[in-house]
Amino acid sequence: MLLTNQDVSVLEVQILGVYHSKIEVKTISGEYLFAYPTQTQKTDPLFWQSLKDIIKAKLWLPINKKMHHLIDSDWLLPSNA
Repeated sequence: MLLTNQDVSVLEVQILGVYHSKIEVKTISGEYLFAYPTQTQKTDPLFWQSLKDIIKAKLWLPINKKMHHLIDSDWLLPSNA
């Protein structure tokens, strides 16, 4: 199942850059925020390389509205949700 705008717990963001383990993002409404990597993501070199590629491609990603964590399933919800 895909995430949609009806999912109030999700913000659509574009990653602008990374500063001291904080990820600067811009929301679809133009607000600037920081997203925070999880403990697992902080130590994953592939995660940081992927972020560089995402920044370069200017892709939009979902983040958790409360915690400002990137959603690791991207735009998909688990089938049991």
